[in-house]
Amino acid sequence: MLLGHYGVALALKRSEPKLSLGTLFVAVQLADLLWGVFLLLGWEHARIVPEYTPVTPFEFLDYPISHSLVGLIIWGVVAACLYYSWPTRDTTRHWQAAAVVGVAVFSHYLLDVLVHVPDLPLAGNDSPKLGLGLWNYPLASTIAELLFLGIGIGIYVAYRSHRHPVRVFRLTLLVLILLGTYFASQYGPLPPDMTVVAVSDIIFVLAAAALAAWADRRATPAELEAQRLSPR
Repeated sequence: MLLGHYGVALALKRSEPKLSLGTLFVAVQLADLLWGVFLLLGWEHARIVPEYTPVTPFEFLDYPISHSLVGLIIWGVVAACLYYSWPTRDTTRHWQAAAVVGVAVFSHYLLDVLVHVPDLPLAGNDSPKLGLGLWNYPLASTIAELLFLGIGIGIYVAYRSHRHPVRVFRLTLLVLILLGTYFASQYGPLPPDMTVVAVSDIIFVLAAAALAAWADRRATPAELEAQRLSPR
């Protein structure tokens, strides 16, 4: 799942406004970011099998470090602790924000279970594996992706505030890039090898997070003053 993860990030942003949307974009995709790194290191393995499922050509051979249930619980705790310990002057609701980061990381497993074939391990690679297999049903998979993204956008827009406004142009650009990437992955040519997949994965996750942080910039003092002085 791609769009669904980012829908979760958009919704969680409004549950704790102090969190940057960029931070949440990294959190919900931390599993995939780590997967790309671990592929390059040779710690996890996958291969390209054309038409392995109607939606994705990737056969995930082993990835318990980045994508197991136990692994993502641990990564969620680590991410929450890192956020909590990060130097900041704004300590208001800091532990709540850290908890949201942890939840965002763990949410990756829950959404992946919906779409993956049974290849998501509970713990090690020899443990039972989960997956409801929506990737075997392209239309259902796409509907699920768009539904999660749409709900996330709806929550993000509905619960805006003066201090945390919706920047329409930037949000629209962000969403268009996410949609374009998703449909390009569905209908574009197969990647040449897993090294290209891993590097592209890392670059995209980090670039999407940077774009999200830009799109979600909080109101400046000048903007707040202009809002205060504008006629009602």
